[in-house]
Amino acid sequence: MDQPTQGNNRKTSRLTPAGTDQLENFRLDSLYKQHHEDTGWFADTLDYSLYGEPPAMLILAQRASLDLLDKIAVAANEHFQTGLNPGNITFRSYWFDNGSGAIRKKLPLPVDGHGAAIALAELSFDICPEGLYPAAQTLRNAGTHRLVHLTHGEPTGVTENTHSTVDFLELIHACYESLRVARAAYIYLIDLVNEKEAEGTKEDLLSLPLHEQM
Repeated sequence: MDQPTQGNNRKTSRLTPAGTDQLENFRLDSLYKQHHEDTGWFADTLDYSLYGEPPAMLILAQRASLDLLDKIAVAANEHFQTGLNPGNITFRSYWFDNGSGAIRKKLPLPVDGHGAAIALAELSFDICPEGLYPAAQTLRNAGTHRLVHLTHGEPTGVTENTHSTVDFLELIHACYESLRVARAAYIYLIDLVNEKEAEGTKEDLLSLPLHEQM
């Protein structure tokens, strides 16, 4: 994930340890005030809150990463023709048949208890409050339905109140979690498609010519 561009000097960095150091330098350089390279102007609310393009981009990027999950479930529903209404599909509930708790019918069956469908189902548990990545989903929900912003003061953490405040490191950690989950789900979806295609023979597959792009 790239760091937001600033002004006319469009410098980008990745959220590697080096990218984290740059964000920490940004935090220290703009302590208690808007960064001087920000392209807009925001009033000081006198509560140590930090507004501007870089923190807003981080919050939006974290949300966008997890918004991909529902789209992956919708894509699986369409590809495998499982028959659900796309408007009612969520990543957390799609992979199991209602009532039985078994893997949804028409999805490729796991081999010896292993398979992409099992991996996707387990990943749907990981973003639950008791899962491996609870902060990612909680922050996404707060950022989507309520108001979240950065602070140099004492953060409230993600809450169900109208306003929640987070610090830089907490937000970066949630971004990392969101990217891990989204990347894993995308890879597992590809594996799921490959497993389905492997069930047939080569004679059953439709061969299409690949035309050279002009």
